[in-house]
Amino acid sequence: MNATEKNAVKSPWGQPVYARFREEIDPFGDQRFFRPLNRAYTGDNTFWSTPSPEPDLDDEFWETVEAHLDDERIKMAARRLARAITGWEPDGGKLVFVSILRAGVPIADWLCRLIPGAVTVSVSLFVGLGIDRIALNMLREDYPDRKIVFVDGWTGRGGVARAIAGLEAGPLAVLIDPWGWAGFSGCREDIFCPTACFTGAATLGFSRTFFEDENSLFGAYRFPRKYCRTDLIRAWQSLCPDDRTADAGAPDGPERFFRETDLRLHSNEVCRALINADPETLFFLDSEADAEERFPLLLKLARRRGVGAEYNRKDLAQLRTRVACSLNIA
Repeated sequence: MNATEKNAVKSPWGQPVYARFREEIDPFGDQRFFRPLNRAYTGDNTFWSTPSPEPDLDDEFWETVEAHLDDERIKMAARRLARAITGWEPDGGKLVFVSILRAGVPIADWLCRLIPGAVTVSVSLFVGLGIDRIALNMLREDYPDRKIVFVDGWTGRGGVARAIAGLEAGPLAVLIDPWGWAGFSGCREDIFCPTACFTGAATLGFSRTFFEDENSLFGAYRFPRKYCRTDLIRAWQSLCPDDRTADAGAPDGPERFFRETDLRLHSNEVCRALINADPETLFFLDSEADAEERFPLLLKLARRRGVGAEYNRKDLAQLRTRVACSLNIA
């Protein structure tokens, strides 16, 4: 057994996951294991000691998600991202992608297919708490000869990007980067990636990770395999573009930007709020008709949660976003 096999368990994606797996629980029945959706982060590490609950989404919803996976804009962004990374290190055999749970997992999967020789592992990072340093030290031991590239799905207000920059362990690569905080990105337009809808129950088989103590890997509760939708995972994997050189352009968009706001920003971050937080109201820069065309999955999920929406909010342009939401916080 090599070091990787000792230190990590593989997810349904085939990626080693650096976490301490706990007992199996039912994500839709054992609510005592989860924190309330509206619980606010106070700066206390105990906030991260309990995972957020999982939404119970039905077959019809997942069929709709799968129908939206094949998006040429997402494929173009992936090609650009892979090209940017290989411009920095052309030898995939020298790269280890460290996917940030959870949004980084599907993106790192594609990057390994686009860059032969690269491998990926999964670790946890929470803004305000930081990265799982035990996991980071383990993966450094497991891949001593590879350069680390952290991978996330997208950036919101840049919190993850700043946390990773503080580690000085490697650059951050994201698919979508509206505020320009990542080292490598495939797109700076606020486009929606369907994998933002992916939940732990449906695509990972375990809970959101949680902090236990400074000397342990972050923990995670295992979920019953019956909830895992491997067909959804395989559908995403099958759609990976097969030619990273098909588009040589760089992502268009502004240079690094920041503005203070209490709103959750950008479509993918708003989707995650609908998954594991308690949104009060969604706001769209566009008209209702345009928002329906641009963000159908986001609106579908909002209606399932009973979250209302406001349209033609032109003030969002000052925040360089097409979508935002306010949160109910206790």
